[in-house]
Amino acid sequence: MNSRPTGPVVPLVAGAAITGLIALLILLAGSLVPGLRAGSSGGTAPARGAAPVTPAPAGTATPVTAPGYSPAEPVIRDSFADPAVIKAGNTYYAYGTNAGVNMPVESAPTVTGPWERLPGDGLAHLPSWAAEGRTWAPEVVPPGPGNGGYLLYFSARVKNRDLQCIGVATSASPAGPFAALEGGPLVCPAELGGAIDASSFIERDGTRYLLYKTDARTTAAIYLVRLSPDGLYLAGPPTEIMGRGGNDPVLVESPALVHRGGKYVLLYSAGWYFETNYQTRYAVASSLAGPYVKAPDPVQSTDGYDGKVKGPGGASIVTDAAGDHLVFHGILEFHGDSQVTRGMYVASLGWDGPRPVLRGVPVRYEAENARIGTCATVVGRPRASAGKALAPLAQGGCQIELDAAAPETGRYTVQIRYANRSGRPGTQQLIVNGRAAVPVNLRTTGEDEWASAKVEVDLVSGQNVLALRQVTGAGQLDYFEVG
Repeated sequence: MNSRPTGPVVPLVAGAAITGLIALLILLAGSLVPGLRAGSSGGTAPARGAAPVTPAPAGTATPVTAPGYSPAEPVIRDSFADPAVIKAGNTYYAYGTNAGVNMPVESAPTVTGPWERLPGDGLAHLPSWAAEGRTWAPEVVPPGPGNGGYLLYFSARVKNRDLQCIGVATSASPAGPFAALEGGPLVCPAELGGAIDASSFIERDGTRYLLYKTDARTTAAIYLVRLSPDGLYLAGPPTEIMGRGGNDPVLVESPALVHRGGKYVLLYSAGWYFETNYQTRYAVASSLAGPYVKAPDPVQSTDGYDGKVKGPGGASIVTDAAGDHLVFHGILEFHGDSQVTRGMYVASLGWDGPRPVLRGVPVRYEAENARIGTCATVVGRPRASAGKALAPLAQGGCQIELDAAAPETGRYTVQIRYANRSGRPGTQQLIVNGRAAVPVNLRTTGEDEWASAKVEVDLVSGQNVLALRQVTGAGQLDYFEVG
């Protein structure tokens, strides 16, 4: 692998005339908008690239969303796979895998839309080493220390070879057109099947890194490599930081790295992008190079969305004044074999320490991890989640508490899985943040039966305290799910 492209580094000629005109108009408009000018992002962290931007604190107001928005509905219904989003000035820009053009670009006034396709091609001319038609997974990084313009990392097919590699391009405008650097790919490990899914990470001291996935199926893994201060060249050898694990279907890809909850959190996709078992997972490390410890359960899956979103993956993160948002794709249509149409989705993203908590996907909290005092004991139950439960919760006035994170302020459903084998119905109260007690009715259950009770509550963004207080009857508690 070359640490610098070979030959002279010469940006390609700017794109088609119409694309250049659009970029010029955006630049002119930007000069009238405070904080937006050529060479200045006027905005926040890039998708995938985790620049040192602090998420909004707990209690931040619910972000503005487009009319009719839902985290389980696509915000871009056309083909827009592997999305990346940045904010520049008062406008959001989204970049997707090739669909009619090398890199489609859309813009919107809010991260949830309404999104509108910009005319032209955001990457109108590929470098001489790249073939048309397989330009994947763009990553755009706004201006910052070391780079005066916008950077684009993209995957493209090497001419006359069955090999994808990563190139880099620059632009003065977030809309493009981006001019690719000549001289060869930035990352191209041919011995590992090539590389795709570039993702930027900026350490808190300003050091730049690039993550990517090596493309051979049997050895597919996530790699990390340090970049030059301007982000245009490699500045060190690559390091493998994560491979496929036992819970990962098929392979791992599409990395997105952030620093949250005092840890490095690596989001990644697992599985085939054209199947419904494609999913987003995460791993956590105390240092940048790892080791990364994988969480047992996915952040996103078809089952997690109860089938409303199929094959969610290709996730990246964009941060604004409202906090973090997860931008990802889901399958809209199946066309046979590996052919699918994938649209773009957006969901608010919160953190339970380093654990991602996503709006639209229920998050499970095991009851045995609650603060129980003398009210209950942890007992083994083979049919319970994680094989444990709390029992008995029978003493009048007894109360247990647990902390639950919400990605944004709003109404949530709390599902409580329980068993009530006392022979008579029971009642408990769910108390949220010390107020608003909501009754929870527990019907009687059979000897090996578990039941669920659902209640609606209002939560604030960040941490919330859920307390369950005994009123009448007796019950065993398996878990709480908040979503």
